[in-house]
Amino acid sequence: MSPHVVKARSHHGTKSLDLTIPVKITTEMRIKEGDVFSIEVSTDKENKLRIIYTRILNNV
Repeated sequence: MSPHVVKARSHHGTKSLDLTIPVKITTEMRIKEGDVFSIEVSTDKENKLRIIYTRILNNV
């Protein structure tokens, strides 16, 4: 799958941010509201932030 560009947006009433998953990905990967993901955060050799989401629970 080719890379997609997303924008971090504020989450009303909190200091957390939301990253929107594009509809093409949610459709192809069958991601639904309520699915649960673990998150791994690291930086590469060029100091670029890398965020990896792994779905650990499908909301059926």
